[in-house]
Amino acid sequence: MRNLLLNCFLSGCLILGGCGYTTNAFFLPAHIKTVYVETFQNKSDQPNLENDLRAKLIETVQNDGNLKIAPEDEADTVLRGELTGYTRQALRYLNDEAVQEYRITVTVNFNFFDRKNNTNIVKADGFSGDTSYYLSGSKAKSESAARSDALDDLAHRILNKVITLW
Repeated sequence: MRNLLLNCFLSGCLILGGCGYTTNAFFLPAHIKTVYVETFQNKSDQPNLENDLRAKLIETVQNDGNLKIAPEDEADTVLRGELTGYTRQALRYLNDEAVQEYRITVTVNFNFFDRKNNTNIVKADGFSGDTSYYLSGSKAKSESAARSDALDDLAHRILNKVITLW
């Protein structure tokens, strides 16, 4: 009986211990601690989008804490890619057929390159981030503010894919 209670207790601890959420990069190889973020090649029709994306990626990496930003010649990895698209799609219309809400989507191809092993750890094509925004009302925002939100979403999605390798 005592062994049964002990086994139940230990099993419960193991099950409950596995239920916690963490952002630790358990799936990255142990030697990877730093990253250099290249400026993505801009193939979209939006000027300076590549600079805004690079700034968002660096900010997201710094806030996450799993990787550190490093100069290119000192980094364990390099994040590089190309911006392939920027779309603004009408989502909702008013009665007079004027657009009330838009969705902005920013699409990239990227790879996360391991300099030590000379291999791509993650490669993704057609990867995107998006946001929607209203033109009027209490939730209204400008296209430039929505663009920043879409880039923020994209940066978080890229980092999540990189550190979890999913």
